[in-house]
Amino acid sequence: MDVRILTLVTNFNGTGPGHSAVAVGEMVFTFEDATNGWLQSGSGWKKVKYETYLGGNKHRPVLAQTIRGASPDSVTKYVDRSIANDDDYLGSGVCSQQVAKAINYSLPHDIDFDPKGFDTPFGVYHCARRLKVVIGEEYTWPGRASLTVGVWASIVNKLKVDYPDAHKSMDFSR
Repeated sequence: MDVRILTLVTNFNGTGPGHSAVAVGEMVFTFEDATNGWLQSGSGWKKVKYETYLGGNKHRPVLAQTIRGASPDSVTKYVDRSIANDDDYLGSGVCSQQVAKAINYSLPHDIDFDPKGFDTPFGVYHCARRLKVVIGEEYTWPGRASLTVGVWASIVNKLKVDYPDAHKSMDFSR
């Protein structure tokens, strides 16, 4: 069973830092405001089937990195422990910080998965590449044709600047 870091490029309307999540096999663990309301109670980890998660994020690219040496059981154990501790969004960090912690917990002890500076989806994505723990990447953006030209161009430009390898590998025909 593979462990994958999911980097969702941008938030809404082609703006924002995006989102980080972690997938174990066909299950996605995403750390966010679980009530879909900003900073309300009930926030923290959500568990969602992989295809369902991708289906809910068609409006933005999803960059999936398969991580060499990551223990699926350790990711699940980290998330379960975080849920038991009642970790919540912002009070216990943001999505990218929690994903970085889950990945760090799952890797062999000689690898320190610690994005430099404030963890962002960009930082988590590039930390995995810098540490050379990525053994495969997959890029998807099925809803690109339904976006306005301005939003589409904003996202493409962000990919080009921040994620050049993904940009080179993606088909941008509308």
